[in-house]
Amino acid sequence: MKDPGNIFEFDDDLNEDQLKKYLSGEISDEELHAVEKQMADSDFVNDAVEGLQAFGPSKKLDDYVSQLNKNLSRQLDSKKQHKEKRKIRDMQWIIIAVITILLLCVLAFVVVKMQREKQQYKSTPQNQLMYKHTTNNSPTLV
Repeated sequence: MKDPGNIFEFDDDLNEDQLKKYLSGEISDEELHAVEKQMADSDFVNDAVEGLQAFGPSKKLDDYVSQLNKNLSRQLDSKKQHKEKRKIRDMQWIIIAVITILLLCVLAFVVVKMQREKQQYKSTPQNQLMYKHTTNNSPTLV
């Protein structure tokens, strides 16, 4: 269905005018044969025709179709409005917050890495031997 507001739009060649003519009996033999062939080929078309026959007069059917189209349009509009409300507003603030958090994480990673390297450098045996502690606890180079 290309137009959700038109319930009579089928993928087949059958259209609203042909259905109305078929239901009212004002259809040529060729068109009658074509409609009946489509009804035999497609369960959807067959169900649609049977359902429309239950309505009786054309005026009642037209009123019902227009009411269905209005309800469908209203429902689609409300869903569209609901989706619009759910969209994230002020997206630039969210982007700024995410970038700030990422920069803080990178900065924290660099600081932690530098502290670990500093501790590893002090704890290696070669560096401990370079410094001899005197009695006043001041390091001297050996």
